Amino acid sequence: MPTIKVPKKEAAGMLSLVAILTPNPKYRTTISGAAVTLTLFIPCVAQLQFMFKERGAKNAIAIATFVVFFAFSLGYLLNQLLTIMELSF
Repeated sequence: MPTIKVPKKEAAGMLSLVAILTPNPKYRTTISGAAVTLTLFIPCVAQLQFMFKERGAKNAIAIATFVVFFAFSLGYLLNQLLTIMELSF
């Protein structure tokens, strides 16, 4: 059975998971951008329903629209920045 080498410095296990699953550095930057996008994105339908109940339809739609735009924009910018700087984790 092959041995898996895990990097010593890691942030909550994410970097070691990325290093194990993606040997190609190009895909590591993509996964890093995806992790940021998913972290900032509205987590579930229940969250959206709660916002509708507590904030009203107008505010909930405004918040959801902003969060979706912000999360995807930041994930895209991070991916581009890591690609341009040729950084990988």
